[in-house]
Amino acid sequence: MRYVIVDDNPTDQLMIQALARQYPFLKMAGCFLNPLEAVAFIRDNPPDLLFLDVEMPVMNGTDFLRSLTNPPSCIFITSHPNYAVEAFELFAIDYILKPIKKERFHRAIVRMQDYASIHEKVMQYEHHVKSETIVIQEGYDTHKILLSDIIYLEALRDYTRIFTANRTYITLGSLGNIVESLNVSNIRRVHRSYAVHAGKIESILENSLMIGKVEIPIGRTFRKDFTSFKKKNF
Repeated sequence: MRYVIVDDNPTDQLMIQALARQYPFLKMAGCFLNPLEAVAFIRDNPPDLLFLDVEMPVMNGTDFLRSLTNPPSCIFITSHPNYAVEAFELFAIDYILKPIKKERFHRAIVRMQDYASIHEKVMQYEHHVKSETIVIQEGYDTHKILLSDIIYLEALRDYTRIFTANRTYITLGSLGNIVESLNVSNIRRVHRSYAVHAGKIESILENSLMIGKVEIPIGRTFRKDFTSFKKKNF
């Protein structure tokens, strides 16, 4: 997996390179101090992954990503938390805040690997909803999942992971469209990246909820809707 770094801080560039060297499948293709330096290279040598800063003197990182005709997968690494929503609207794989921590970088790489694995199988996945079940077509295999068995769903760019007690399923389609197609009142989005089954929630914290050992954030955009959802189901 070939990657490019665009960051105006040479020290941060070196840190990203040092962390990336821990993953043999990651190969650096280029390293640039600002987006304008990177444009021609990325056009002629499209990478698989872009490590991108946000606030840079020549061009904002989110504007740069938006300007690319066929943007690669992107992990933002920045000191500015206030661009996170915009970054995920651009389908960023992850958004890491500086100073970069090894464990946080690892989670982003695992997320990237998950997406790459799914992307390779994109044509094998489809789903449709029948009464109280959702049917997942995975290659030559067909899986029928009871809606009552769904614990939570997680968005991964153009795909959605469906978690049950026994295994995880993957289907092509955005989280919003999947939840809408399920059309059941007890499965509701609580975050840009998550939807949950009300019956599986074990506890509700100030800004998150617990399902087993999994902590799922409650997004600000969904908080008001979740409050009414909570009153009906708890």
